[in-house]
Amino acid sequence: MIISIDVESALKRRALIIALVSWAGLSSAAAKVELPEIHKNWLDMVDPIMTSAEREVFLQLRTDSDRDRFIRFFWKQRDPYPDTPENEFSKEYTARVEFADRNFGIGSHKKGHLTERGTFYLLLGPPLERQRFATHSEIWPMELWFYKGEEQYGLPPYFYLIFYQPEGIGDYRLYYPGIEGPEKLVIPSLYGESLRRTNAVEIIKKVSAELSSAATNYVAGQRGYGMSSLSSEAVIAGVRELKEKKFSSGYARSFLGFKDYVETEYTDNFLASDFKVRIFRTNGQNYLHWTLEPERMSFELRGGVYLAQFELLLRLEDPEGALVYQSQEEIPLRLNEEQYRGHERRRFAFQDVLPVAEGAFKIHLLLKNKTGRDFTSVEARVAVPDGAGPRLGDLLLSHGQGTVPDAERSRIKPFAFQGIQFNVSARDDFIPGETMVCFLQGAGLEGSAGRSVVFGIHALDGQLLTAADRKPLADVLGPDGALGTARFDLAGLKPGYYEVRASIEDAGGRPVLGAKAPFVLLSQPVAVSPWTYARVRDAFPDAEALTIVATQYFMTRRYDNAVPLLERAVAAKDRPGARLLLARTMFALNRFRDSLSAAGPVYEASADREAAKVMALDWAGLKDWAAALVYLEKLMEGATEVGVLNLAAECHLELGRPEQAAALLEKSLSLAPDQPAARALLERARKKGD
Repeated sequence: MIISIDVESALKRRALIIALVSWAGLSSAAAKVELPEIHKNWLDMVDPIMTSAEREVFLQLRTDSDRDRFIRFFWKQRDPYPDTPENEFSKEYTARVEFADRNFGIGSHKKGHLTERGTFYLLLGPPLERQRFATHSEIWPMELWFYKGEEQYGLPPYFYLIFYQPEGIGDYRLYYPGIEGPEKLVIPSLYGESLRRTNAVEIIKKVSAELSSAATNYVAGQRGYGMSSLSSEAVIAGVRELKEKKFSSGYARSFLGFKDYVETEYTDNFLASDFKVRIFRTNGQNYLHWTLEPERMSFELRGGVYLAQFELLLRLEDPEGALVYQSQEEIPLRLNEEQYRGHERRRFAFQDVLPVAEGAFKIHLLLKNKTGRDFTSVEARVAVPDGAGPRLGDLLLSHGQGTVPDAERSRIKPFAFQGIQFNVSARDDFIPGETMVCFLQGAGLEGSAGRSVVFGIHALDGQLLTAADRKPLADVLGPDGALGTARFDLAGLKPGYYEVRASIEDAGGRPVLGAKAPFVLLSQPVAVSPWTYARVRDAFPDAEALTIVATQYFMTRRYDNAVPLLERAVAAKDRPGARLLLARTMFALNRFRDSLSAAGPVYEASADREAAKVMALDWAGLKDWAAALVYLEKLMEGATEVGVLNLAAECHLELGRPEQAAALLEKSLSLAPDQPAARALLERARKKGD
């Protein structure tokens, strides 16, 4: 079921348009921060179980409070029973650290948990058996550990590890059977040059047959070198990679984006989510279509109604992390008993669209459940193409299709095209007997006489398993480059991993363009189609969409692209936000009088401070310092802002008033001392005043 929500009537959406107007252009580069001792020690302690992504993010954090919050998230993600007050994993890990310090630090200059034995003990836990060989005259002191492997992460059912003490002193280190060989475990001075690998095996066997077997192969039940597809070195590599496979780091990748937007009471309640974003065109404009599916949803039952209040923050950034666009909205959900019970076992999906300029971006979503006090955060990279072609777009897989209501056909909905609503999930998991429906768009395909469109399901090795009918491209090519749909009955396929491939073929059947999308066919019928909350928006070129795309052009300094969109937006619906952005864009292009014309009505209507700032900059750009001061003085009456003080000081200096300029700059520097340009301007004012 898809709940369609009218954007005008149900949600209050506020777009946060960030101006690229720099009053002083004065910012200092962030210096590298030295970790406090407590955080250095914590990082060392958890290194055996910390993924590379988690470590990378932690080292980027700049405040102790952010590090402390990250640490809480770190343990929360590993808590096997998050609904209980105690974190059993953290408790067990602390016990492992204490054991390692007591048992592995003797004779070492390190704490026990920092030794090589400690590292493996913290990651794997206590072995099923731990045998020590410390008093034998023919072999170095060593320990034999026997483990049951976690096969779901690629380890063998049972395996050994050997730690030995070379020369009988110092730290115990891990032994590598295939690289070092059993002779490394035998004291060589007793045998001289006559010591060979076979001799060493026999010497160790006299001490322990099990130790001898492990010395040649860590995989339990296998002997010799090169005889097992899973060699000893593969076991060691598998153990070292275990933390990357076992512990999810999705929250860490998003932490830098959401940490400033999540209140303290939410910080331990991160939810994992599935997320999919695809690019499609409507009325010639690119849109991001996205679906977000949290692992669970929390509602409050009040008066027979299930309620939840959500806050959604969307950020679009360039590849370097600079803000391109941001929006924030409240989403109230109200479900009756029938709705709630009918869908409580299905995943819930939030779906929306965003008009987007061409370019490479990162999209971040933060969804906070104010009712359940939990949140989720996801991100993805997207490359939005321009209109040029020929090319194929994203291949969309869906769990069937429906019909868009007549009242919504002139508008835009997530994953709805040409009156067809595609039932899309973030996971692309399908069930036996289901009918899959595929959709695809292209660009620059007009005039492709004799070419055809072909869809097919392939095994991962490329073998074609089933194909839809070949269709002439001229017959299926529709608005915005739509190539129609293809339907596949999945009843004849075995559970497994597959790909849908689509291609444009020439008259000889040779592929010219291609697109593909993977999917999984599950073995059991489960609920794979989500219950969807979908937005309904006015289609391009409505004033809001024009302003959103223009904002993205503005924030990426493509001002010439932004101007015509903003002029169309103001002509369609004269809103202060679009008009003010037009004024800022004109200023960035040094079109100061056009900027004044755009900002003037906004200031006259409400004495808007942002409009006053742009107009002051315009007059300063025209070198009419007195006119600029008219607006700056009114701004300084209302609030003290460093940028306003600096520009007013420059105006006074240009008008031959160095004393007034110096006073304003001194005040500015008292508020923000790290302003080299302002300090240089102050020296100039003082020299003129002398």
